[in-house]
Amino acid sequence: MSETEPVESAHRTVAGVELVTIPLNHYAELLDCQRRLVEVSASAPVPPRRPLTVDTRSRLFDDPEVAAFLIEIAGTMRLTDARSACVDRFGAERAPSRSTINRFWQQHRNRR
Repeated sequence: MSETEPVESAHRTVAGVELVTIPLNHYAELLDCQRRLVEVSASAPVPPRRPLTVDTRSRLFDDPEVAAFLIEIAGTMRLTDARSACVDRFGAERAPSRSTINRFWQQHRNRR
C-alpha cells in the first residue's frame, strides 16, 4: 500500500453488511501494520499519567499504515521532517498535518 498503484476493489452489501474486497497483498500489509502497532504499544506497559483520549476525528485513526510509520520514526526526526517523510512515502492526500503528527506523538508518548 505504500506504493501508488491502482487498486481494484469491490464494494457491495451482503445481508445488510457492507463489504469491500481488496487484493491479498494489501490486506497482508494492513495486518503487518496492525501487528507492529500492537508490538510497539505492548512494549511499554507502564500505566499512563493521565486518562487516554483518542482523537477519533484524526485521519490517523483510519489509516494504520501511516500511524505505524509515525510510531516507527517518533523521536528520530523533527516534526517538519516527519511531515515531509509522510508526504514522500504516502502522498500529500494521506500525509497528516504537522499538528496532527504532534498530537499523535503526544498521545503515543503518554501511553508509555
